Amino acid sequence: MKTIGLIAAIPQESEALLRCITGWKRIALGSFRGYRFELAGHSCLLITSGMGVRRASAATRILVETSAPRILISFGIAGAVESDLQIGDVITIKSVCQLVQGVPGPLLPLSSWPEAAQEAAAQALSQRGARLLTGTAITTSGPQIVEYLPGKMLHPILEMETAGIAQVAAEKGVPLLSLRAISDGPCAPIPFDLGKIMDEDANLQVGRLLKAIARNPKIVFQSSRLVRNTRIASDNAAAALIAALSQADF
Repeated sequence: MKTIGLIAAIPQESEALLRCITGWKRIALGSFRGYRFELAGHSCLLITSGMGVRRASAATRILVETSAPRILISFGIAGAVESDLQIGDVITIKSVCQLVQGVPGPLLPLSSWPEAAQEAAAQALSQRGARLLTGTAITTSGPQIVEYLPGKMLHPILEMETAGIAQVAAEKGVPLLSLRAISDGPCAPIPFDLGKIMDEDANLQVGRLLKAIARNPKIVFQSSRLVRNTRIASDNAAAALIAALSQADF
């Protein structure tokens, strides 16, 4: 039975899936956290990479070299660029690009989700008051401001890992699927500038965050909203993934 490789960036994303799984076992994958389990007859290996392109690339590489998966699936949360997306909506990623000085770069296409898997995911989400849509991932190193969007870019979202995962998947010849659930956006923005509180390797700088809070104490209240929305988005991403993987065409 060939493995399905799953990649999440942060523990909240992985834990949302593991809460729905029984019998998982924790393993070490180099310096990364890994989990083995079976889901709907599939042998799955989940790795938690940490935030940022460098960590996502390294985690994907070790996952592929350790388990030779037949397919990779990146999942987790993301921010909406435009106001047409709601908190908890899930986006299946059609293509990915990197954000360079506020401008999206060339698009790299990803593999397409099977039709039955999309239908099952959409049905699972509808029961949770959310939608399944198709869109484009824009991978950023921290800054969340997009100064220009190509006119044909449907449902663009901001995240920090997919471009790195896609690069390794293409190099290794492994198909990549991706889905992301909306945790923030124009109607519920992140209450601080990620580019100013993170370093170049996507590490949170606590001192910078404390200075931002001192300048604007409302960040504390707004951050509690972000935590709640992150939980909703993580749970919806997990629900959509489980529904999709439960279909026979996987």
